[in-house]
Amino acid sequence: MTDRLTQLQICLDQMMEQFCATLNYIDKNHDFEPVNEHEPKMSDRHATVASPEEYSNTIDELSTDIILKTRQINKLIDSLPGVDVSTEEQMHKIDILQKELVNIEDKKIAAVKEKELLQKEVNDVINVFVSGIAEARHETAIE
Repeated sequence: MTDRLTQLQICLDQMMEQFCATLNYIDKNHDFEPVNEHEPKMSDRHATVASPEEYSNTIDELSTDIILKTRQINKLIDSLPGVDVSTEEQMHKIDILQKELVNIEDKKIAAVKEKELLQKEVNDVINVFVSGIAEARHETAIE
């Protein structure tokens, strides 16, 4: 699971893609309606003009997607830490988290020291064992 800021960035990127897709659809499928009634209706035989019903339905669907994404973004913004929290409360929480981090770091240092001590003990046992085997082989070779 990603953090809320990353989710927010992803949603904003998706929304921009939706805007671009909507504008692209409008550009590629609109009908050539004149601006005023005195102008002739333009046409392009290479253009793919959607039927008025299809065009309207697609525009409704695309705009609904943008509205839903906007709501999702607003919900993420509202869930960010710091919303409705005073600066003092945020600083207090940072202090608590910083103390917790120092405590965890101390435990980590102690665990690393213990690991190194145990490794040394294991190496000493291995050296004694190997020395015993080597000595036993040496005595067997002399006999």
